[in-house]
Amino acid sequence: MNHHQQTIISAPSLKQFCEEVFAQRIPREEAVRVADNLVEADLLGFSSHGVCKVSDYLQRLDKGLIENRTELKKVTESSTASVLDASNGWGQYASVEAMQEAVEKAKQYGTGVVGVRNSNHFGITSYYTMMAARKGCIGFASTNASGLMVPFGSREPSLGTNPISIAVPAGEGRDPIVLDMSTGNTARGKITLAKKTGDAIPEDWAVTKDGKRTSDPAEALEGYLLPMGPKGSGLAIMVDILSGVLTGALFGSGVPRMYEDPEPQYLGHLFGAIDVKAFMEESAFYEKIMERVAQTVESEPMEGFDRVYLPGEREQEKRRAQLEEGICLPHEIFAELKHMGEVHQVDISQFVKSDW
Repeated sequence: MNHHQQTIISAPSLKQFCEEVFAQRIPREEAVRVADNLVEADLLGFSSHGVCKVSDYLQRLDKGLIENRTELKKVTESSTASVLDASNGWGQYASVEAMQEAVEKAKQYGTGVVGVRNSNHFGITSYYTMMAARKGCIGFASTNASGLMVPFGSREPSLGTNPISIAVPAGEGRDPIVLDMSTGNTARGKITLAKKTGDAIPEDWAVTKDGKRTSDPAEALEGYLLPMGPKGSGLAIMVDILSGVLTGALFGSGVPRMYEDPEPQYLGHLFGAIDVKAFMEESAFYEKIMERVAQTVESEPMEGFDRVYLPGEREQEKRRAQLEEGICLPHEIFAELKHMGEVHQVDISQFVKSDW
């Protein structure tokens, strides 16, 4: 297979194309959020959560596994906490609403925590924590996912890759410090992508359904993901409790699989915001943050390393580069998008920058 066939498309064009496709099926304001989240994932280099998900999402919509409009209902509310029911609507739409509410509560009371139940795949986790960081809050976000990962030492899957993100504002004109991690050794989307592009996968990513290690993405997709050792396993269980159990969503082995099970997933997410000003003067906080940043980035790199990065820093560099040069899409993903465009009467060629 020719791995060098790629199509370059500018981020705004790609976003516009995805938005137009989704807007044929769901309300425009929801289409905007879903498209923005997927393109942001590609910009940051999380291509397994990028526009390769467009056809996956639309297939779920075709099968009636996700509603074509998100109806948010408030389940509980206090000054600093609330729970929203997404009624099996779009994860990205519900999550933006939830994080906006968490930030509003934080601005008023110092902290805000908002849970979402009965939701769907919400894209990249850092998308929401960055929202908080841009408003001068420390953001927290987590979600549970299809039970496709085994707990450490087990042969039976009862965990998703259950990601967690924390973003810390670093002051005016500086990128927030952002942790965005899956608790598995890899995201399942990376295995799906490897299957689409015909690549082998590392042996510590997944096991076959008989519990044996494999480098074949097709076998891995029929089997289970591996956690990031006992620590990743422990963190995944806690994320499942915070995102799934606490919000009243489905959890653990009760979460249907995104690709194999013909039923809604009813996922749970948790969003938190801490207003820095509730702890100290913002200027004092940012001064300390700069000192903390320096301790990492100005430290002497060890052999084999050019420099030491902060969490999220390399992704921001990739984002800036791709905003200038365009996003490189593998041929297979571009073909999939082109097809989705044809089905929804949106011609992708009018958005493409160049082909090489």
